[in-house]
Amino acid sequence: MGLYEKYIKRAFALAVKRPKGWKSLLYNTAMAKAGVAGPLMRPVHISIEPTNACNARCPVCETGNQSMPRSTGMLDKDNYERLIDEVAPYTSTLLFYFMGEPFLNKHAYEMIRYAREKGIFVETCTNGDYVDPEGVVYSDINRISFQLGGLDNETHQIYRVRSDLKKATENLKALVKERKKYPNSNVVIEVGFIVMKHNEHQVDDFLEWAESLGVDLVNIIDPCVRNMEEGERFLTKDKKYWYYDEEAFENGILRPKVIPHNECTWIWNSIQLNWNGDAVPCCRDPNGFHVLGNVFEQGLDAIWNGQKARAFRKKITTAQDKMGICSLCSGYGVPDLLTTKPASFTIKRHTIAEDQVKELEREEVEFSGKS
Repeated sequence: MGLYEKYIKRAFALAVKRPKGWKSLLYNTAMAKAGVAGPLMRPVHISIEPTNACNARCPVCETGNQSMPRSTGMLDKDNYERLIDEVAPYTSTLLFYFMGEPFLNKHAYEMIRYAREKGIFVETCTNGDYVDPEGVVYSDINRISFQLGGLDNETHQIYRVRSDLKKATENLKALVKERKKYPNSNVVIEVGFIVMKHNEHQVDDFLEWAESLGVDLVNIIDPCVRNMEEGERFLTKDKKYWYYDEEAFENGILRPKVIPHNECTWIWNSIQLNWNGDAVPCCRDPNGFHVLGNVFEQGLDAIWNGQKARAFRKKITTAQDKMGICSLCSGYGVPDLLTTKPASFTIKRHTIAEDQVKELEREEVEFSGKS
């Protein structure tokens, strides 16, 4: 089946089911295929950053290796709720994560719950160190992914530097146990393995271990690097995990196997929001080099079809191969429209224990610095 036939088939299915955002998705995707930069209908997918602070020091991550030029901080709860009120009528999915550990934000569970009560599908990923199992179930998040770096702490910390595997796996097991108390819970638990050169020998054992946990999903996460030096250090010997071009890599060039040509349906349907409200085109801009505006000051509508956003999309349609932001990306396709109702049961409002709040506040100061 060709791409055109697939689009028609999906369009028909959306028109029949009519999930929230279906008209926007069809219109925006058609505009992307036609190379029209705007005006567009609203974004159906939003990614928002609870914080860009992190306890881990993953060497490929701009937060972890402390190369990020933008300031470190926490997403403000009031600003977030106003944003959710604005986007709830048309946004289908929310990724509650970007360049940091989301659960270092002490309001994370309440924030997730707020979006869920508005009918938005919410997912996140975490290193697991600061997950509160009761908080997760209270939040009614649709999907949470624990992403680990090894089966023993020594291996885990080669990439997940300063993360505690024992703590993360204890929290994971406790969450599986906590969720069992609520048969109608919407929470889907995933455990992922970030496969790299130093841990690829553990993949089979990881799959066996993960199956024993009682989680819903198990994921082998392809290695992601930013340059040849990182590639030499971290990319697996087994090339089946790569999405990079093997022949180019052997010649000293890091590039994906599939290179988009003047097309990106993702940024016609989605936008990335940093903790301070700055909007950037997508997750390929962790440093905030392509700020389109600030949602807390301007509102998302004004930015989505604003001059900067339309100019950026226009560049994608004419000179994508010259845009550094796209150089290591194979494209993310079209967002899924995932809608679920809030949980049918009621959990008493979850409040993080006072000692946990104090711990998070101490670590917010530590991780916001350059320690």
